[in-house]
Amino acid sequence: MNPSLALLITIAAVLLLLRLKRHPACAVFCCSLLLSVLSLPPAETPGLMLRAAVDIQTLRLLAIVICALMMSHLMERRGMLTRLANALEGIGPKLAIHVAPVAIGLMPLPGGAVVSAAAVKDLVRRLHLSPVQATFINFWFRHLCEFGTPIYPGVIMAGVILAVPLSFMLLHLAPMWMLMLVFGAVVSWRILRGTPAPDGNGRKCGGIPRELFRSAWPVMLVFALVIAGLDAAPAFFITVIALVLQQRMSLPEVKAGLKYGFGPKILFLLYAVMLFKSVVDASGAAEALFTEMQKAGLPHALILIVLPALIGFSTGLSSAMVGISIPLLVPFLMSGGAVDGASLMLAYGAGGLGYMLSPLHLCLVLSAEYFEARLASVYRLLLPPAIAVLVTLTVLYFLVGGR
Repeated sequence: MNPSLALLITIAAVLLLLRLKRHPACAVFCCSLLLSVLSLPPAETPGLMLRAAVDIQTLRLLAIVICALMMSHLMERRGMLTRLANALEGIGPKLAIHVAPVAIGLMPLPGGAVVSAAAVKDLVRRLHLSPVQATFINFWFRHLCEFGTPIYPGVIMAGVILAVPLSFMLLHLAPMWMLMLVFGAVVSWRILRGTPAPDGNGRKCGGIPRELFRSAWPVMLVFALVIAGLDAAPAFFITVIALVLQQRMSLPEVKAGLKYGFGPKILFLLYAVMLFKSVVDASGAAEALFTEMQKAGLPHALILIVLPALIGFSTGLSSAMVGISIPLLVPFLMSGGAVDGASLMLAYGAGGLGYMLSPLHLCLVLSAEYFEARLASVYRLLLPPAIAVLVTLTVLYFLVGGR
C-alpha cells in the first residue's frame, strides 16, 4: 500500500481506538503494527519491534520519564509539592495554577507535564476543578516555554537545519507562544470564573521566595543542570539521588518511588510511542506524503501547514516533527536565498500544534492519566484555542507577505 495512505489510515485508527476508550498505549501499539503491516514487508516487523526496545533513544526516554515520575512521587510523599502550591498561592491560587506549569515547562523533558501536574494537584482540589479542566490548564500552559526558550531540542534542531541563529528562531516563534497564552487564558478564564474561592486549607507561608526554594529546589537543580549542558537523563538521576539524601528518605520510601516510576502502563506507552516513530521512519511515510502533496499542486501555505502538522500529529514528538518535516520543507521556507520568517512561523507553529494535540504526545497522555481524565473530553477544551492559534498564524503569514 502507498505509505502516505497507510499513515493516514493509521492516524484515523488511533483516533478511533481512543474514541472507543482503549488505553492510549494499546491504541498506539496496535496502530504501530497496523502501519508496519500496511507499508512494510511482514518480515521487518519483528526486527523493528526489537530495535525500538533497545534503541538508545528509547532507553534515554525511559530513564528520563522514570526519574521524573520518581522525583515527583518522592516530592509529593514529603509534602514538598503541597508546600510549593501553598507558596504559589501567595500570588493567588488562580494565577498560581497557571504559573506552576509555565515555570516547570522551562525544563525540556519528555512527559514533563507529570511533574507540573503533581505540583498543582492540591490547587486543583482547592479550586474544585474537574479532571478534564485540570488536564487542560496543566498541559496547555506547560508548553508555552517550548516555543519561547532556546533550550528545547526542536528549536535548536530547526535552527541548525536552516543555518539560522537561535535569536532568529525565537523572534519568529514569539507569535506562537503569545497566541497560546492569549487563547489559552480565554479558555482557562471561562473555566475558573465559575469556580468557588479556595477552601482556605492551605498553610500560610512566611516568605514566598524562601518557600519556593525549599519546596522546588529539585526542579531548579534539574533545570540548572540541563542549562549547564548535562543531558536530561543524568540530570534527573543526580537530582533524585540528591533528593533522597537531602530528605534522608527510608528504603521503603525509595522502593515506593521506584515502583511508581516503573509503572507498567507508562513503560508500555513509552515503548509504543517509540515503536510508532520507528515504523514511520522505516516506511518513509512522511516523505511519501510530501511527494503526494507536491504532485497535487497544493498552495505553499497549505503545504506549510499540513505536512508538519500531520508529521507532528503522527509522532507526538517535536524532534521528529522538526527532523522529518523541516528538511523536506526547505524549498518552501526559503525566499531570495534566505529563510523566510513568516513561512518558518507558520510551518513550525502548525507542526507544534500537531504534536501537542497528538494522542502519542506523552505530556498530554500523562496529564490525562494523572488526573484520571478522558482524553476525548480533554480534546473538547484543547481544540478551540488550538484552532484559533492556527487561524491567527495563517492570517499573520499572509499579512506579512507570505507566498
